[in-house]
Amino acid sequence: MDKSQLKPIYVPNDEPMSVTVFLSGSGTNFIAIHEEQKRLERVGEKNYGKVDLVFTNVPNCKGAQLAQEYDIPVVNLSSKKFFEIIEKDPDDNESRDSYDAAVIATIEEYCDTDLIVLAGYRRRLSSKFLNRYHNRIINLYPGDITKDYLVKGTEAWIQALSAGEDSIKCSVYMERDNERFGSAILQSQPISLSGFAEKDTILANERIRQEGEWIIFPYAVHNLIAKGCLAVDQEDNIYLEGVKLSKEGLQFGS
Repeated sequence: MDKSQLKPIYVPNDEPMSVTVFLSGSGTNFIAIHEEQKRLERVGEKNYGKVDLVFTNVPNCKGAQLAQEYDIPVVNLSSKKFFEIIEKDPDDNESRDSYDAAVIATIEEYCDTDLIVLAGYRRRLSSKFLNRYHNRIINLYPGDITKDYLVKGTEAWIQALSAGEDSIKCSVYMERDNERFGSAILQSQPISLSGFAEKDTILANERIRQEGEWIIFPYAVHNLIAKGCLAVDQEDNIYLEGVKLSKEGLQFGS
């Protein structure tokens, strides 16, 4: 691979990387990212991600309320009301493009974002949006995105148990058009599922958040992307400091 053809996800400069967080609910991953930002600010770190804007399609959701308490600008565009007004199916491609065009105009009034973080954003992004911010949108899944047993509609840890596994990994990945999961950037250390049954949803999800999501999402934003460590080639492979990662991405702690 000609390394001159690699495109950095972000090139550091003298200012913190500008981050826009998209959310639709409680915002727990947003909080984890923001808290790590504040820690890095306190210790005098130069290159990190700064949450400059929060966008939500669910006005007054808990995550948006928390952002306001942190004095982070919040903008919203209710997807429910938007599609009621235009009287269109919210899930057809033309309608999705219309909504996302309005979202793009809304967020770009406030900042020139370097990275968009999908932290529990419950809307499928349109091709228009993904092309606009190509290689600048990351997402998280509370499971190992390389597993072939994954189906939609069932929690990943339950699927892992059903597949006979005794642990699970969370994955940060690049959001891509027409793909459920884009290329893996980072995976957590294995999280034990020992002793859990399907009825243990609250406890299992809490462990997965604490030992996986809340560790790797801030790390990917602040330690990998904001520091300019990652690049992408024309085939969507991810590179760390010029070295191509495997399909599983970087393994946290390795």
